[in-house]
Amino acid sequence: MTLKLFLTRQVAVRGLCLAAALFLVTGCQNEEEKTELPPRPVKTVTVSFNPDDTFGSLVGEVQPRFETNFSFRQGGEVRERAVEVGELVKNGDVLARLDSEDQQDAVRKAEANVFSAKASLENATLNRDRTQSLYPRTATRQALDAAIAQANMAQASADAAEAALRVAHNNLDNRTVKANADGVVTAVGAEIGQIVGGGQMVVRVARMEDKDAVFQVPESAIQAASRDMRIEVRLLSNPQSTTGGRVREISPVADPITRNFTVRVALDNPPEDFRFGSAVRGSIRLSGDPVARLPMTALFNQGSGPAVWLVDPASSTTKLVPVTVLRFETQDFLVTQGIATGDHVVVAGAQQLRPDMPVRLLEGSLQ
Repeated sequence: MTLKLFLTRQVAVRGLCLAAALFLVTGCQNEEEKTELPPRPVKTVTVSFNPDDTFGSLVGEVQPRFETNFSFRQGGEVRERAVEVGELVKNGDVLARLDSEDQQDAVRKAEANVFSAKASLENATLNRDRTQSLYPRTATRQALDAAIAQANMAQASADAAEAALRVAHNNLDNRTVKANADGVVTAVGAEIGQIVGGGQMVVRVARMEDKDAVFQVPESAIQAASRDMRIEVRLLSNPQSTTGGRVREISPVADPITRNFTVRVALDNPPEDFRFGSAVRGSIRLSGDPVARLPMTALFNQGSGPAVWLVDPASSTTKLVPVTVLRFETQDFLVTQGIATGDHVVVAGAQQLRPDMPVRLLEGSLQ
């Protein structure tokens, strides 16, 4: 009897404890339901679609647009070279001279021939005039014709002598090489005392006013190149030093070994530190279809594909929308479909959201 009473009391106590626990849980739930959670803070960006600009870059070097190899028309011994590599020259400056003793003798000989021919011409002219004045009284027609012919031959000899003198002077002048424009000496090909042949490079001069950036473009990319392309060129040693340019020349023939094409870009007013031979990087921009660029923090995977959270500015609530991604980059991804220009995409706090959730925009959002 006592044992039965004890068991009955134990059951009654347990029932009271269970009822009290249920009451407490129910009270807490009701209290939570009555308490409104504050809007979750998020940061957004405004969607804008722009052309998908892709960039390609190659390393090249700065070269002169006009570079002249100066040489002698005839061979001989180099007696003087007035310039060294790196020196600035002006139009008309002497670059080099050959031994000119033989040519000076040729000039003196030609001058003597001219003097002799002029004297003969003068005598033949006087004889023709005298014979013509005596004809027909004392001079025959045969004598007059001979005098006229003699004068004509003397005139031809004088003309030939003067032409030979001009050639001798030209040959003497050709023993000296002069600059035909302002520039800088980039190379020398002969030393004093060296015997050079006609046409052999003695001095190379590059003009300073026009510069090109020269690149070796792969065969796969040359199809996209055109003369209307705008190229951005910057120094490798100083990336802050930049200039622009347009394609001036595309080689029609590929290099037989590398299969690359030479492309020359005319630089627009390059800075002074764009010296000849400087290494530069050329970047080219190719426009594609419009895309929206979003940071990787905005990406949300709902299991069936990529999506983003949008915020309705009127109600400040969220909505999850699937998007079509063109490609993923290091810090961004490019969207082609699913969102529109002007939409507000959550870029911070996206992983803690759910549909129709009230949110509060942080300062700096909707930019």
